[in-house]
Amino acid sequence: MPFKNQHNLYGVWKGMIARCYRPNVKAYKDYGARGIIVCERWRVKGQGFKNFCQDMGERPLGHSLERNDNNGNYEPSNCRWATQKEQMRNQRCTRRITVEGVEYVAVDIAEKYGFKTDTIVTRAEFCKTFDELVDKSRRVFTEGLKLGGKASGAKKQMLTHCKNGHEYTNENTRVTKEGWRRCKICHAINQSKINKRNAYR
Repeated sequence: MPFKNQHNLYGVWKGMIARCYRPNVKAYKDYGARGIIVCERWRVKGQGFKNFCQDMGERPLGHSLERNDNNGNYEPSNCRWATQKEQMRNQRCTRRITVEGVEYVAVDIAEKYGFKTDTIVTRAEFCKTFDELVDKSRRVFTEGLKLGGKASGAKKQMLTHCKNGHEYTNENTRVTKEGWRRCKICHAINQSKINKRNAYR
């Protein structure tokens, strides 16, 4: 093995130690301050770096050190080499959903099935099965027009009335093929105005 400071993993190992044990390091607040430590095997004096290299192996091009559990420690069973994209999706702020007792990363499901991430997150609150979650023909939630809105419009789901104050009921609501709700009362009023204008032409 080359001298430690010449080895291509030395900076990775050193940075890991610093994040967990040096309060003056900027990243310490997200690691050491949260109680995250490096396992003794990777810290043992005179042998820690060598053990780290043996356990992790060569770093693939474009990969960096990643913990599977962001609340877990740096140790062989919780670390791997990951791409930047994989790391971004394993952050604490990554939005996750649970359907049928299984946890998913929302953006993964959205990309795979052609939805917006917000749509998947919102649908997950109401869908009981995975098939319902990714059903593209399901424009409006089964809870009905009272919860309302186009499936991808999270804010509009909670609207119970149109902009003119008419309640969205089964009798007063038309849903377009694109999934938008339309108030029948407003439509009738607008159509009446159009008919009157046409009558005077």
